Amino acid sequence: MTFNYNNEDKTPMSLVLENGISVKGEFIDLRITAETLPPNKEWYQIRHADDDGSKPASLKRGCVVVNFFGTFVCDPIKGITDGEEINILEWDFED
Repeated sequence: MTFNYNNEDKTPMSLVLENGISVKGEFIDLRITAETLPPNKEWYQIRHADDDGSKPASLKRGCVVVNFFGTFVCDPIKGITDGEEINILEWDFED
């Protein structure tokens, strides 16, 4: 099941990825319907680690089936291809 981006609570989030990219966006703890996103925004799904469901472990340009943590919505991230998954080194929920 997916949800409408416009109807869900969003939390500002920042990520530092293993490829050196830092990105800010919005975190939603649900799967979002892509057609409901604002123009020029992309969705990425976050996976948590097998042994710890409380922290994000990686960001994927596409659907995470196992260990789904949430959806990250932001401007398109250059250098990430469809289906690619990148480890998250640092993360923070911003106020």
